Amino acid sequence: MAKQLVGRDNVEQFICHEEKKLYVGKTLILTPGAKDYLQEKSIAVVYGEATAVVEKSTPKSTDSSASDLNSSIQQLLKNDFSITDSALVTEVTRKVMEKLEKLK
Repeated sequence: MAKQLVGRDNVEQFICHEEKKLYVGKTLILTPGAKDYLQEKSIAVVYGEATAVVEKSTPKSTDSSASDLNSSIQQLLKNDFSITDSALVTEVTRKVMEKLEKLK
């Protein structure tokens, strides 16, 4: 598996502009210049592979919406907070869902 060097001159092609993030998987190496550029542009660096992009569509039923919210919380914990322990992800997700139910 070849690694790809990401410098200031080619960093733009790797940025996910919709999310203002750059995902650094096992095949990418960031140069200090690229890191400086990302910081200047307020682009978050996420170490790990990008997950599938969820398309926004028409509103769904509440059962489906709760399931989507549950999945979104789990993705957020894994991708943005680097929580990989599945038991912890499940527990935090459960507590967040309980708090949201109380707000209804």
